[in-house]
Amino acid sequence: MTPIAQTLEKFNHFHDWYLDTIAIQGEADPEVPDTVTLGLFDQHRRATIVFRGVTRVGIENGGLLNIVNAIETVSPGSEPYEQAQALLARSAHDQRRAEHVVYLFSTVGAEIAVEFDSSRVEAV
Repeated sequence: MTPIAQTLEKFNHFHDWYLDTIAIQGEADPEVPDTVTLGLFDQHRRATIVFRGVTRVGIENGGLLNIVNAIETVSPGSEPYEQAQALLARSAHDQRRAEHVVYLFSTVGAEIAVEFDSSRVEAV
């Protein structure tokens, strides 16, 4: 299991957490987005997941209410990976591909795929 998957597992893959923030910024160059931050909360905690070295991101079906079913790393050859690739294919990108892909499976609202090099979770 990858360190990213282990971290997501510690938070039960954010099952039934609410997604309330999506922030995109350029760390290396302000004109070229390369970082995505997701803000989440449940009844007692708040966390942010920061993805760095982002090469592609796809977001669909977001609304005022976004409840996470699970955030999982997805592996080539799996059905969830193919779902992520279909979403990522519609993203603006260059030729470089990042090492990891996560997919936010929704109970209600946004489904998100992120292709990235590294991540960290900050819990409050």
